Amino acid sequence: MNFLEFWHKLQAGLRTGVRVKNWTAKRGYLGDEFGISAVSDAAVDIDSPNAENVQRVPKKDFEILFSNWEAYCSGKLQRQELREMTRFSKYTMSIIKHIQDTPT
Repeated sequence: MNFLEFWHKLQAGLRTGVRVKNWTAKRGYLGDEFGISAVSDAAVDIDSPNAENVQRVPKKDFEILFSNWEAYCSGKLQRQELREMTRFSKYTMSIIKHIQDTPT
């Protein structure tokens, strides 16, 4: 699957009100979760209990993590390195995992 196919799957699979569990490759699901406020062609809006405002995660941040997904999941790329590429790594990695685990 290329990124555009993934992005279309994400747009079809995420709706306002969907809850996503926080996930990391090393620790799995961490217990806390966040909500989806909106999904557009350009971004996903996140309602996180840990943030004062809605967090708008741009499409390009998903593309960054998507292109590094295998390296991250295999441990070749550390989460800290992802944080240097995008400040939204917590949301993007959790949403990618959520989309992967959602049946089509």
